[in-house]
Amino acid sequence: MVVAFTGDPFLAREALLEEARLRGLTRFTEPTPEALAQALSPGLFGGAGAMLDLREVGEAEWKTLKPLLEGVPEEVPVLLLDPKPTPARAAFYRARERRDFPTPKGKDLVRHLEHRAKRLGFRLPAGVAQHLAGLEPDLEALERELEKLALLEPPLTLEKVERVVALRPPVTGFQLVGAVLEGNAKEAFRRLRALREEGEEPLRVLGALSWQYALLARAWMLLKENPRPKEEDLARLEAHPFAARKALERAKGLGLEELKRALDLLMAAEERAKGGKDPWLALEEAVLGLIDPRVSAG
Repeated sequence: MVVAFTGDPFLAREALLEEARLRGLTRFTEPTPEALAQALSPGLFGGAGAMLDLREVGEAEWKTLKPLLEGVPEEVPVLLLDPKPTPARAAFYRARERRDFPTPKGKDLVRHLEHRAKRLGFRLPAGVAQHLAGLEPDLEALERELEKLALLEPPLTLEKVERVVALRPPVTGFQLVGAVLEGNAKEAFRRLRALREEGEEPLRVLGALSWQYALLARAWMLLKENPRPKEEDLARLEAHPFAARKALERAKGLGLEELKRALDLLMAAEERAKGGKDPWLALEEAVLGLIDPRVSAG
């Protein structure tokens, strides 16, 4: 019996280890034909069975393992950890049992964090769960942070969490947009310099800026339809509720032509960056153009 565990690496590995515990398997077998053949043969102190981690297994190695896996009897458990199977392995799993564990996102990720905190013996406030969900998609990294939070004295406040959690927020362009809209060139370029020193990719920053301005444009259109949107209307903006509310506040002071110009300028900057121009220079010119309308998008 071959069972493949795919999807999110953390969830897939956890599910595999639980299944292994139920079947009496205690350690991973080296993914070689020799080690697998030995594991599939009953020993003096236990039955046959194997756990294989295929995350670093290439196509050539897979071809040597596949014939052995095709001949596994139904009563012999073989558990495969393969979060992102190659097309060849995915085709092999179609005729066998495959348990897929997709990475939770959005509200599902918030619920996942709340559930994991409960397993660790503490309650995770909704605001803290949303904050953590916005930091890192890697569930294993989030689990390590939850283990640290379990040691804190309640109540668990956002301020406490920010002091303890080591994960760095992804580039959002949020503060950068704020500085740009305020016309604060000194602050905007200070943030750009900090991102560069941290090794951030300029195209990622450009993408984050474009996303933020697209969010402002959606917020502007929502306000045009309904000057007093309700909480349930925020879902239309396709953003975290906090970011959506902030976008609505900022969009009130903007005009449609201003937003169109900003999006055109960012698109032109991205084209220049991808077309061979120094990406950081293209980004800096874009930020300057967003602050000073006299600067051309070309």
